[in-house]
Amino acid sequence: MKDELDRSKASYKLDLIEAANADPVLTQPDFKLLAAYVAVMAWPSCKTWLAASLGMAMTGLSHGQFWKSRSRLIGENPEQRAYLVAVRGSKEKVSEFHLINPWRDEAKDRVKAMLGHHREVDRQKKARKKAASSLHSMEGQTDAGPSTPWSSIPPNCGGNTPLVNPPREEGAGEKIEGSNVLPFNKRRAS
Repeated sequence: MKDELDRSKASYKLDLIEAANADPVLTQPDFKLLAAYVAVMAWPSCKTWLAASLGMAMTGLSHGQFWKSRSRLIGENPEQRAYLVAVRGSKEKVSEFHLINPWRDEAKDRVKAMLGHHREVDRQKKARKKAASSLHSMEGQTDAGPSTPWSSIPPNCGGNTPLVNPPREEGAGEKIEGSNVLPFNKRRAS
């Protein structure tokens, strides 16, 4: 029975920390202070109390930051989401709170949505990178490929192109003066 209670306590703490970590309202100091409250939580009542001096020692927060973060944890934030509900309030330095997890399911949904967002951003980055690299390789390509401008003349036969060959002298201009063209089938046999 004790092992089951210990597992439930650990599960509760982990769920609370995971939800708070996904909460966009909480700042890093708020999260640190919440972790300190979780560390001193009584189980199974989920009651917790933390003197300001012990909280500052556990978190490294300043006096002013401790009180600002505690205010946000008791619900003084834009979403009015409280992680600490006063069990007994007083003007003393130590107040007893009940730890609650107000948005566990919403936190899981937010994590799934953010995961989808980040996967889409990564997919778009990879697609842009692939498009840029294929475009870049086309511009600087040295090997023969579909993007290389093809010539009908192989590079090692460039000297034999009609533009480079001199006109034949045999029978040139026999019938037409000044012509380089030989009449059809009128080639001399040597």
